[in-house]
Amino acid sequence: MADYSEAFSAGQEHNPPSQEKRLLDVLGRMRNNMAGVFAVHLHLSELRPSHRQPHFLRMVGRSLDSLASKQDVQVFNFTNADVALLCRNTPVDDVDDAVFRVRALFNEDPLTLTEDGSAEDRFSTWYDLSQPKDVKDFVDAVADALAHREEVKNQQAESVSTGRASKVMTGEPLVPTMLQGIVQKLLEARVGDLVHRQPAVVVTAGKSQQLAFREHFVAMEELRARIAADINIFSSHWLFQYLSETIDARVLEVLARLDYVNMDVPLSVNLNISTIMTRPFQNFHALIGENTQNVIVEIQIIDVFADMGAYAFVRDWLQDHGYKVLIDGLNPLTLHFFDPSLLEADYIKITWGPEVRGGVGQEQTRNIRAVVSNMHEGGVVLSRVDSEEGVSWGLDLGIRCFQGHFIDKVVEAMASKGLIK
Repeated sequence: MADYSEAFSAGQEHNPPSQEKRLLDVLGRMRNNMAGVFAVHLHLSELRPSHRQPHFLRMVGRSLDSLASKQDVQVFNFTNADVALLCRNTPVDDVDDAVFRVRALFNEDPLTLTEDGSAEDRFSTWYDLSQPKDVKDFVDAVADALAHREEVKNQQAESVSTGRASKVMTGEPLVPTMLQGIVQKLLEARVGDLVHRQPAVVVTAGKSQQLAFREHFVAMEELRARIAADINIFSSHWLFQYLSETIDARVLEVLARLDYVNMDVPLSVNLNISTIMTRPFQNFHALIGENTQNVIVEIQIIDVFADMGAYAFVRDWLQDHGYKVLIDGLNPLTLHFFDPSLLEADYIKITWGPEVRGGVGQEQTRNIRAVVSNMHEGGVVLSRVDSEEGVSWGLDLGIRCFQGHFIDKVVEAMASKGLIK
């Protein structure tokens, strides 16, 4: 077999390694034992920008994690959004089914229009790593992805040094050994002033507006500046997930101080499913007593997919005790994948964004209308609405509840006229 040691060694330079370098390192260790090994490269970087949104990529990750948990499959997520699967003694049909499910997420993107596995397939490339030529081709592809990562990294460093990228996430990456110290700071820090409110408004049949609820949320950048200014607490999804449970507990402490008896409109709060059955939430539940109808619990769709059984249990418990349940994190372009009304929540929240400006396809329009019709009046919330265009788009599809910066301005105008408190 040819020697690709220079490329393989690129995976051993830094700690912790990038996904691209880690894959090259794994390939280097396997180079003399490639029998029964194949790889699949999903070219997600070539999708339209609207289909490379983070929520889509998280759904891809969830789908492939299910395959990896059942088979000898390793999943590598590249910086450019591509994904590589490294499979040993794995049934090809199982991997093909997983790739088909991922392809189905993007069935309106031109990248998926070619037949799966055909010579012209632009969505995925398969490699038989028992063949030296395929090994070389795959290593070259990973090396190209690594070069892209280094280019992006250098551009970010240059932007930071010249002050042109104030939004570049800086700080030392979060690692497990940091968690205890950050959690302790989080438990001791003042957080009440970091809890902000954003209204959601219902547009009635006469085009008048009234408050539906006020979402309470923590300004995460402000929180990071207070508890871990030199650490990028968002660099690891799973470690941040651990921190978020402590954040939930602190937010519930703040919300427990509010007057639920005289509350004019309900409040909503985004919580992890795992938080609902913990002592902090049960303490909150005891404090608000019989006023649970004034609380909407928002749950991220990714959290729902992670454990459907846990979601069903928590949803039933909340609704049985008078709370409302809202599913957050949906996108108009994902509604062809499943009908969220089947989750039996009281509300669903769909994000307005650049991918739907100017309209969506006929099939997607039908899907959205069907979802709206399956929910009660005002049960679909269009969030992140930053212009009147978003409101008009939603109203045309039957959506009546809106949230976002444009809605903030509407509510401010209403308040100035004394129409709301």
